[in-house]
Order: sequence, then structure tokens, then C-alpha cells
Amino acid sequence: MTMPLRAAALVFLLAGTVRAAPASSPRVEDAIRESVLRLAAGDVLGAETQAKAAVAAGPNDPRALQQLALAANAALDFAAAEDAATRGLAAGGPPVAFLCLRSEARAGKGDGAGALADAQSAIAADPGSGQAFLRRAVAEEGLGRPAADALADYKRAAQLDVRFGADYDGARERLRPRPRGRGWTLPLVLAAAAAAVAAWALRRRALRADPAARAAGPSLPGAGRLDAATAARLLADAAASAPGPDETRTLAESLYERLTGRAPYPVETVLVDRNLGRFAAPSSLAAGLPVGVDGFFLRALNPDPERRFRSGAELAGAFRSLVDPAVD
Repeated sequence: MTMPLRAAALVFLLAGTVRAAPASSPRVEDAIRESVLRLAAGDVLGAETQAKAAVAAGPNDPRALQQLALAANAALDFAAAEDAATRGLAAGGPPVAFLCLRSEARAGKGDGAGALADAQSAIAADPGSGQAFLRRAVAEEGLGRPAADALADYKRAAQLDVRFGADYDGARERLRPRPRGRGWTLPLVLAAAAAAVAAWALRRRALRADPAARAAGPSLPGAGRLDAATAARLLADAAASAPGPDETRTLAESLYERLTGRAPYPVETVLVDRNLGRFAAPSSLAAGLPVGVDGFFLRALNPDPERRFRSGAELAGAFRSLVDPAVD
């Protein structure tokens, strides 16, 4: 789903499952409400921060834990989402909602078997849950199960819940049987593969010869390592050079390198890792970085443009809120 549709779906899911929950304290209610609003607006990091505040005010409140799992999944903080969903189940929260949230988190972490098990448990608890069938479809597709099985679940999810119609349409395109080629297909495939390898080799050689090629586009001024506060100031100054998600991602790569002392993707794997959104957690490379910096870069360097920050200003504002939460 696109980010706005996904946010709307998550907010709808929350609204539909928390009405029957016990009343929360005013502090918890306020934090949940703010998190829901931020999530609907696409501010996933702010939504997660507010959800964490709700859980801090009510550690065993199922509504707060559910909102944290929702927001953490949206922010790609899958470990936090899995933990919140597990705690929510233990606290007696709605089992189908929490199983679906944990399935999404486990899928995001690469635990396909765990994601599938949670989805199947959710379907067993409520065979009429479109969300549960969607989570099983995603897990099946991720595990490489037969395309027909995954498509059947995507279709069932769309039949049960119109919000998932776009997911079914996308799956039909991704998983549809491809026509088998004739004798000319293999030479074309080999030629395309050879061209791709040649292009990769040229790019790799260029990167080795000119490390600055990695920094083409918006970047932080100067050179050398930066502390988080200085980086936040320079990032604010450079924000105008990144009007859209592609430029914002390039600017985020520069920020990553100035904070950690290394590029997010090694030269040998730059194309593959950039396309897949794989990079080392910055908190494992440098001490003193603000809490939440790993989740920030998961969004900033996401290979899907719809899940990145929309502009340099949004990128700079999100990073500033990590460095100095009082500003938010």
C-alpha cells in the first residue's frame, strides 16, 4: 500500500479495535491521540515517539501498546513493534490485531516463519479478518510459497476488506505467470545480464577512482566526522537542496557518512545494497548518536520513495527532533 493509504488503514484498524478496550488514563489518551494524528499525517517517527510516551505512562495499557506497534511498524522499527505486540498479547489486548501487528513486524525483520505462524493464528481466531489474510499472503510470498496460495490469500483479504484491494492488484501483477519464451529468449536474457554486469563494473571502477562520485547531489558542507548537534545544524542549512525524496535520500547518505565516518554502502556492494536498503546500523558504528537514529535512517534510506522523507526540510526536522526532543 502507499504510505497515505497504509497510514489510513492502520488508523482505521486502531479505531476499530480499541473502542472496546478499558479506559486509559488521560496522559495515555493524549499521547495515543497525538500519535494517531501524526501517523495519519505521515510523521512516523513522531508517531512512534508519542506512542512510546503513551506506553511509558501506561506500561500495560493494551491501547498504548497497540499504537506503539502500529507506529513502530510504520517507522520500520520492527524490533520495537514485535516487542509491543508481544506485550500487548500478554496484557490481554485484542489477539487478532496484535497477532497481525507482530506478523508484520516479524516479516519486516526477515522472520518469515514467525510471520506466517502469527498470521495463521490470527485467521484461526477470526476467519473474517481481512488483515489476517493479508498478513498470511505477505508471509507466504516472502517465504517463496506457491504464488497461487499467496494470491488466494491476497484475494480473500480484498474480499473481506476493501482497503486491501490495491494489495491484491499489486500481487496479481507481481505473481502472475510469465509466458515461457522460445529459443530467442535465453540469448536476450544473457545479453541483458552481460550488459548489467558491464554497467556495474564501470560504476564500481568509477567509485574506486573517484570516491566523491558517491556524494553526487545534495550533501553536508565540509568534510570529516561530525557530532550529532553540529550535523543537525548543517543539515538544516542544506535542507533546501533536497526538494524531493530522491535528493533527500542522497542528503541522508551524506549525513550517515559524516556521523559514522563511513559510507552507508561499501563500494563493492553499493548498487545492490542501495537498491535493497541494506546498511549497517549507525548506532553500531559511532558512539553518542541520539536514541532512534537507526529508525531514522531506515526511513531516510528506504529504497521505496513513498516511505522516505518527502523533503530535506522534513528530514532535517526529524533529525533535529532526535538530537533535541524539546524542539519537537
